[in-house]
Amino acid sequence: MTSLPMQHLGRLLALAMFLAALVGGGRDARADTAAAQALFDAARQLMAQGKYADACPKLEESQRLDPGIGTQFNLAACYEQIGRTASAWSTFLDVAGAAKAAGQAEREKVARQRATALEPRLIRLTITAPADAPADLQVKRDGAPVGRAQWGTPVPLDPGKHTIEASAAGRTPFVKAVELTRAGASETVAIPPLPASAAARAATPPASTTAPPVSAAVAPRAAAPPASGAAFAPVAGRAPAPPAEPLTRRRSKGMMVTGIVLTSIGTVALIGGALAIASACSGPGCESGEELDPFEEEFGYAEEDSEMDAGYALVIGGLVFAGVGIPLAIIGGRKVPVQVERKAASAPAPPPELVIGPRYAGLRWSM
Repeated sequence: MTSLPMQHLGRLLALAMFLAALVGGGRDARADTAAAQALFDAARQLMAQGKYADACPKLEESQRLDPGIGTQFNLAACYEQIGRTASAWSTFLDVAGAAKAAGQAEREKVARQRATALEPRLIRLTITAPADAPADLQVKRDGAPVGRAQWGTPVPLDPGKHTIEASAAGRTPFVKAVELTRAGASETVAIPPLPASAAARAATPPASTTAPPVSAAVAPRAAAPPASGAAFAPVAGRAPAPPAEPLTRRRSKGMMVTGIVLTSIGTVALIGGALAIASACSGPGCESGEELDPFEEEFGYAEEDSEMDAGYALVIGGLVFAGVGIPLAIIGGRKVPVQVERKAASAPAPPPELVIGPRYAGLRWSM
């Protein structure tokens, strides 16, 4: 007895599962269709008895289980009987669109006529919001979100009580209930600017207190100046002048410039010395360590030794120049306060004075 390969066995198992799901799905679909038909029949009986309020929920469930143009048409007629004019109007328009797609011209015509007849009785509600409304403002009508595109647009609604809500982060929510009863009327709900919530006000620091008026802040001037030697009373409301920034200057511009020049010369000497040293050791004996011929050593590479010596001299000289120039540039460029010297007015020197004593005589003068 031959056995099937595992690959074929897996395919057969998958096919069996698909067929089982298909059969089960078909049974569920048939069950939904049967339930939808039973609900439709029960709703038609209730409508014949005038019990439209009980018939509409059954038609809604029948349409959900097994959508059909006939069920939708009866649902629109049921809505019209219980006064839900906006729902009936929109459902008749849906029936007209479905009937047109199905090629049922007569049913489309009747549905559009019924919708047109309902238009004068529609109640429209317009919701407006401030022009400077926050970006996160959310508006709801009867718990359902109202997009910004609907703001300012009259929207047909069923008669009855409707609740309008508006909310935003950090703002106090707005809630208003409106009662729509008059057929053909248009109502407007204007959402006001939402004030800050208590939590947002508590988190906001208090504003600074305003300054007192100038007339009250400045003390009145005395009629006569105070006597000599008396202290002047400070005038209220005048802030003291800020202290003047001290004047500064470079300690020595000549020293700073000399330091910069010496540092530049030292840098150039360092670079030149490094290049001379690097280029001096470029022969074959430098890298390989091979011994040179005495003739080559004496005459061929004498120039390399001189170049290397010159490179070392440049490096040493560059270090000396930089070592002297950097401190000079730092010390000379440091800023120091300017000492303001006041020269007293020079009085004319007194003339020489002739001094005659008992035993001497002479001239005395002051410098």
